[in-house]
Amino acid sequence: MASILRQGIALSVARYVEQAIMLLTPVVLVRTIGTTAFGEYRLFWLLATTVAMLFPLGLPRSLLFFFARLDTEGRRLYVGQTALFLLATTMVAALLMLVFGDALPSGMSGLLHRHGLLLAVFLLVWNLGLLLDVLPNATGQIRWQAQAVLATSVLRAALIISAAVFFQRIEEVLIATLIAACMRLGLLAYFIARYCGIRLFPLDRQQFCEQLRYGIPFGVATLLFNMRKQAEQWIVATLFSSAVFGIFSVVTTLLMPFEVLRGVLANLLLPKMSSLHSLGNYEELLRLNNQGNVIISAIMFPAMVALFAFSDEVIQFLFTQEYVSGSPVLRIYLIQTLISVEITTLLYVFDQGSSNMRYEALILPFAVASSLVGVRYFGLPGATIGSVLATFVVYAFFLTRLSRVMSVPIARLQDWKNLGRVLGISVVCALAIRFSADLLKPSIPIAAVCGPAAVLVTYVIVLFATGYYRKLAEMRNELGKS
Repeated sequence: MASILRQGIALSVARYVEQAIMLLTPVVLVRTIGTTAFGEYRLFWLLATTVAMLFPLGLPRSLLFFFARLDTEGRRLYVGQTALFLLATTMVAALLMLVFGDALPSGMSGLLHRHGLLLAVFLLVWNLGLLLDVLPNATGQIRWQAQAVLATSVLRAALIISAAVFFQRIEEVLIATLIAACMRLGLLAYFIARYCGIRLFPLDRQQFCEQLRYGIPFGVATLLFNMRKQAEQWIVATLFSSAVFGIFSVVTTLLMPFEVLRGVLANLLLPKMSSLHSLGNYEELLRLNNQGNVIISAIMFPAMVALFAFSDEVIQFLFTQEYVSGSPVLRIYLIQTLISVEITTLLYVFDQGSSNMRYEALILPFAVASSLVGVRYFGLPGATIGSVLATFVVYAFFLTRLSRVMSVPIARLQDWKNLGRVLGISVVCALAIRFSADLLKPSIPIAAVCGPAAVLVTYVIVLFATGYYRKLAEMRNELGKS
């Protein structure tokens, strides 16, 4: 099997191409279907992604934990259990959406009245397709998954952009989105038939209960986490117009590459760490997690601070002047992303779903209340306050719990020293380039492209000038041997 590092590079490249394509899609849509229709398109995806986040309840991702411990027949059984569970919960979600649609924000309620059936069908197809995000990873088919990511993202973008350019109406754009989701589901069916198989009936009650026992606490914790993350979007969708929500949601697309990279790291590490946990090799397990975080942060930190420094220019260049008011929102979210070093794999490996769930339940009311107060006093950027404050608190809870469970001091749970060095170098480079740009006053396109690029180039030069690149190379080599 290819090393974790090579797998990570392959899948990360595919995910980054996917994110670049997903970023291109709204860039085209804002220029073709109009501001109001674009806001409705983003509301469509808000509802769809909310259902996809809330109703799977952690079962798809549980396959990453179980597959390393199952034989062929057991894998077929767990795939079938997960597919049936997704089908049942999504049908419940679609029914609730259609029955209680009038209780949703006005913009979303109107969207449901016009396209409710299309959205319900899309939810069923899209949620079943979630298995495509974990099954190839769980079976070790990382190259296949990378190719599938590229194929589905290119197809989806081509269909949506073509519909927007030729018809310039929201109806055809939504139909194109549904067609792309159906193609994705067909690709999943092909993968299952070829690589792992599926057994739908009869269910094994004991095995299903075991999967539920492991997955649901994490699923509920993820549900609460996503409710916390989505709360500000629902607040904005309720209190502001569709056009303003479009501004708010566009900003979040610029964060996707960072979230995807951390997600790739977590999904790649979890099967290997689960295997190490079953062998009782906790020291190697912790080393793997810490080195993976430093390597990923060495890529993410300079990119995040570069985007922070040139957020106004990047947003104006990509989405036009009308969307620049979302720059403060982007900067606040970047701070939140910066502090969220990946530790969820440790929670999964040490079966801390119940603790995770309790912490998320405790912090959710605080996050929602903080966002409501923030909107009242600070307007649109204030909606992000609750999520950021909650992230600080929950992260402290997680570190304390893991330290107790693993009998390891918090100082060893992450390589804080090297994480701090990477962040410090990144910030210094960003400040220097931002100061230079303020003196030279380049045009918006030049600042948007060359500013972040200059930060990254300066960062690389500093790594080589100080010799710190050797430390990172050693970690990379050790991770590559895993």
